[in-house]
Amino acid sequence: MHLSSAELDDLLTTEAQKAKASHNGRSAVAVLKDGHLRHTLITLLEGSRLNEHAKPLAATLQVLRGTIVVNWAGESRVIEHGGLFVLPDALHDVVANEDSAFLLTTLVG
Repeated sequence: MHLSSAELDDLLTTEAQKAKASHNGRSAVAVLKDGHLRHTLITLLEGSRLNEHAKPLAATLQVLRGTIVVNWAGESRVIEHGGLFVLPDALHDVVANEDSAFLLTTLVG
């Protein structure tokens, strides 16, 4: 499967609208799958968060819009638009500093 930049832009807009309409200020949609590899678009409105959770077998995220903060084990990392980050093996949460969207790529068992 292929997703063009125009299709991704349209998906970003749609998911931002869904996040604005949701009670928790976020949305998530599976974008591409290939065996154990998953790409999920996650949209968070400013101040919303993904509560603490464990990392799957392997995971990275790339910020497509906005700025997010990943917090884990007393540490934190700010990831801005365009930034690519390998998620830590520790329990972690994600908070949006502004309306944001990121592509989460995971390898699941």
